[in-house]
Amino acid sequence: MNVSRMIATALVCLLVVTGCSHKASPVPIEGLKLVKDDLRQFEIKVPTNWYTQQRKGDLVVATTGRAIGSRFMSFGKGEGGAKVELRVIPIDSTNPSLDTMIKRSKVEFEDGLDRYQLSQATLGGKPAKKLAVKFDQADGEFQLETYFAENDSLVTIVTIAAFGKTYEDYQKEFSEILASVKIAQRPVVVAKSDTATQTGPEPPSETMRSYNAPNFSIEIPENFEGKKGQSSGLSSMSFLGSRFDCTIQVDVFDASKQNDLNKIVEQNKGRYQGASPSGTNVDGQKAYYFNYNPAANVAARAYFTVKGNKMFRITLNWFKPEQSVYLPIFERSIGTVKLKQLRQNYTP
Repeated sequence: MNVSRMIATALVCLLVVTGCSHKASPVPIEGLKLVKDDLRQFEIKVPTNWYTQQRKGDLVVATTGRAIGSRFMSFGKGEGGAKVELRVIPIDSTNPSLDTMIKRSKVEFEDGLDRYQLSQATLGGKPAKKLAVKFDQADGEFQLETYFAENDSLVTIVTIAAFGKTYEDYQKEFSEILASVKIAQRPVVVAKSDTATQTGPEPPSETMRSYNAPNFSIEIPENFEGKKGQSSGLSSMSFLGSRFDCTIQVDVFDASKQNDLNKIVEQNKGRYQGASPSGTNVDGQKAYYFNYNPAANVAARAYFTVKGNKMFRITLNWFKPEQSVYLPIFERSIGTVKLKQLRQNYTP
């Protein structure tokens, strides 16, 4: 199994453009708060007014809004936004070294060029490596810096990133956030798993509820909510619970000029880390799906199918250590999808 990537490769190839002059309005940072982990003892400051999630032992992530989290997974079209993230990944047979994690953290561009700059840095008082990249998107420049530091065979990875040419607006706070980091260490006593479960995110409900949209219907876990997604297509809906990295997203595209599913799948193959498509069906329609890894410890699956003049892409993301909890329920949701056809000139 391939190690998870820190940045989604899906869709990036189409979105890299040149000469982009757009700029989004940044979400102000109203203050910083220190977040501590009592299992692996790491620390980081995050904006007090941003949407923040913490998973005991390996994750703190803050984004300018809840919905923007999915954009960092797919790089789809959307409004500007920013992210601060600290992840802890043990060095093991799947993740054999810090250098391997760096190599596999890079976006793959359509032209094959490596746009990254790798340099020496410090993080939490320890020697570190910094991976930096900038590239233009339709709504403005995307900029990212990721820092990697090793301690006790644990790699602490801190990422600061922003869409819409807003990175410089946060420069002062980003510097303070980086200075606040305390990197992870092995716990003296491992916390009991039942304690972690009690304090962790709520799992998806096994009870399902129906959601109807103009182009489709689907049954989702009862404790999930639907939000407008970010996509360049006709419409997009994202369904999520208490974890931003465990989602179902349905994107609908105009297929009036190209509705050959085999050609569509072949055109999209390069965006999913070179994965081979697997055949299946959605609502009785011929379909294909790709399995890929959009982020560290996150797995994903993207389904493609066509009905009439619409192409449907359904994307599942789930936290890999809890695959047995999320994937069966997500697959149940896929089995409930009903595809609708509207008039040719429908605009959501």
